[in-house]
Amino acid sequence: MNTANQFTPEEIEVLNSPLSHIEVASKLGRSRVAIRTKRKSLGILGTERSPVRVAAKKSSIAEDLAVKDESYWMQEHSALSKKYHKVLKEQTVVERLVERIASIAPLSYETAPAILKGASKKRHGRSQSAVLMLSDTHIGKNTSPTQTLSFGSYNFEVFMARLKYLEESVLSITANHISTEVPELVIAMLGDMLDGQLVHSNEVGQLDPIFNQFYAGAHAIAQFLRNIAPHFPVVRIYDCVGNHPRFTNQRRMPTKNRFSNFDKFLYAMIGALVRDIPNIKWKLDAQPYQIFDVQGFTFFTAHGDSLRGGDKNLGIPNHAVGRLVSTASQMMTKYNRPAPNYYMVGHLHRDIVLPHATGSFIVNGGFPGVDEFGLAEMFTPADPSQKFFFIHPQYGRTASYDISLKFAEVTKVAPYVIPPEFKMS
Repeated sequence: MNTANQFTPEEIEVLNSPLSHIEVASKLGRSRVAIRTKRKSLGILGTERSPVRVAAKKSSIAEDLAVKDESYWMQEHSALSKKYHKVLKEQTVVERLVERIASIAPLSYETAPAILKGASKKRHGRSQSAVLMLSDTHIGKNTSPTQTLSFGSYNFEVFMARLKYLEESVLSITANHISTEVPELVIAMLGDMLDGQLVHSNEVGQLDPIFNQFYAGAHAIAQFLRNIAPHFPVVRIYDCVGNHPRFTNQRRMPTKNRFSNFDKFLYAMIGALVRDIPNIKWKLDAQPYQIFDVQGFTFFTAHGDSLRGGDKNLGIPNHAVGRLVSTASQMMTKYNRPAPNYYMVGHLHRDIVLPHATGSFIVNGGFPGVDEFGLAEMFTPADPSQKFFFIHPQYGRTASYDISLKFAEVTKVAPYVIPPEFKMS
């Protein structure tokens, strides 16, 4: 007999046979442990006992249990358990909690009083839809004049003043600049609504916790929507999340579950606060981009953080824009859907409009203006602004406005009433 650690070629041949560990051990005069160990080292599969041979037919659970031994079912249980725990792990924080926000939110704001038309001017011509790009509000951001050569100043009070200025500008333009009926307002919320908790330095103070940003910001924007809604028969809202409110353990925005982001918490809360205003139509989903139709034209919206590179002085990522237009057009055409006419993004905090064959690529401004990060990186300063325009069913984008927010003034009485439980600094 050979020693325990040596196997002859003849014995190796037996190891490769379909016999069970017990049958091979009996035939070679070795222990079952030795056979199992040697087979494992050689990568040879085997069973402890010989399987019961049955006819090739569908078997019942009872028959399967009789055929398979205990070790097989232990392996099956282990594999299924791993799959189950993987599924649980992939259930993101937002998936589990965002559906709970509506139930814990305060009562919805009520519809604002109906607008008295009075002796308004007569409307004529084909109706146009109004489109507002609302992004990069960076609620919770604090910019100090003492660190920006006195050029920058931003906090929650300034945010509310600029949001109120935007509200009044949208209503004034719609009432006084446009001669046609405006049957709807489409609002594209393009992300970075919250400043989040990312840091660009080694020393930084989190002045306003995420919950304060989320709670106070939701109430301000909900009141903004409440005040605007009576002026339009329908207000449609589409949302994308930004890169700033991502979780701090994410060095970059994730490619899977991108929606799992503090911006989505904000959108869910705002939706809960305006749920009783019937003409506001808003549906949350998990898509990384939003694609929708306005007056027969296709819109493609994203936050814009994937647009990298380009000229720092002008701040235009030309090649990235070209790639997005090309890729999106090919993707939509491949699946027999209309290629986008208008692309809308935020992120870059500056007004940019680039034409393409069937429409425009439109980049929105931001709320903060000059800040410490932009100054340190030597970005060309851009005034705080937001884009507002109209879509005609035949001509597409017509009247367009870059609403400059730098003229907004902080007043003693805040334009929106924020519950006092979680105050912003």
